[in-house]
Amino acid sequence: MKLSKSQKYANELLNSLGWKQPGDLSLEEIVWSSGAYIKYSDMNKCEGRILMNKSNAIITISSKIKFQPKINFTIAHEIGHLIMHRGISYLFSDTKQTLQQWLANGTHEMEANEFASELLMPSQLFKEKIKGKKLNLDLIKDTANYFGTSQTATFLKYKDIGDYPISIIYLENCKVVWKQESDDFPLKFIPKGFRAPEQSNCGDFFKGLPIEDEPTLIDALEWFPEDFEIEDYLQLELYEQCYKVSDNSILCCLWTK
Repeated sequence: MKLSKSQKYANELLNSLGWKQPGDLSLEEIVWSSGAYIKYSDMNKCEGRILMNKSNAIITISSKIKFQPKINFTIAHEIGHLIMHRGISYLFSDTKQTLQQWLANGTHEMEANEFASELLMPSQLFKEKIKGKKLNLDLIKDTANYFGTSQTATFLKYKDIGDYPISIIYLENCKVVWKQESDDFPLKFIPKGFRAPEQSNCGDFFKGLPIEDEPTLIDALEWFPEDFEIEDYLQLELYEQCYKVSDNSILCCLWTK
């Protein structure tokens, strides 16, 4: 398995500390062992921050964050800046946008997000946890609980190294906001703002109907009518499963049979 530079840094850190599995060390202990101090503060417009020089560093995490997987990812992101970017800048101040893997812009923020994902979910261990298991939301929930990560972050990790070709689509108010897919997923193009198909689980959610507990089948044409390759996949059926993110947003996952 080929790892990126950021992923290699994360694994080198874990290996140097003798980390083998979640629970061996807390993130606070990893921060301390890396020569930094961590504190929690009521910050405005900022969810995580690191101030550092050649010998000292202070990581500050917003006390407004209550969702533990988000706290975990924010800490891991700042550790990434500490390990990879010391000497580049004295200060990295991270907002909701820079901490989201699907929105971050700029090399340093993308590197820190990739580092954070690998620190929390090392690729080799992640593959061992999912190997030979049927893809569904229960698998993602169990894996997320094991690693202390959000379901969204876990799905995005699965996209990179999972066994099934997968497309991940996030919608707000019935419209696509962002999407990502694995390299081997056959169809790629859904325009931003595309409305959830009427016959989909997502469509049902935005009509106020309950979400199906199990994956359901849907024609690829429903989701990808504007893809240039759709003529070659008119008979393709995809598994679809969704989970509610908020009252007006949902994450939809599509994968091949």
